[in-house]
Amino acid sequence: MDVVDVFRHRGEFFKVLQETKRSQTAVMTIAPGSDAGPEEQHEADQIIYVVEATVRIGEKEHRAGAGGLVTIAAGTPHHVSNPGQTPLFFVTVYARPSTEPRPLAVLARWACPGWHAGPSPTPCLTPT
Repeated sequence: MDVVDVFRHRGEFFKVLQETKRSQTAVMTIAPGSDAGPEEQHEADQIIYVVEATVRIGEKEHRAGAGGLVTIAAGTPHHVSNPGQTPLFFVTVYARPSTEPRPLAVLARWACPGWHAGPSPTPCLTPT
């Protein structure tokens, strides 16, 4: 069992923190007025816990503020965006890891144009 301090990763666009054969936890930070990339759907349930700011999910607007918990059933098309004026920081849990590779560089290009992949990725936001 590992204990991870999610706040150490505030400001990172997407970071997988823990994985097992049946689950994955990650954090994500989305800049104000930005989104997480194009609409997507997963083969696993996804649970989002909003740590800071407000998240908007889907075309039919569902907003959740800090402390909000959102469950997105497997196969549900969704699009995550930050309609607010402050960075959105959330923890996401997948019921089982996606078998498809996560296109991190593609996602990062959408939400953080200055971000680049590599051994020393440029963070999208500076932690506060």
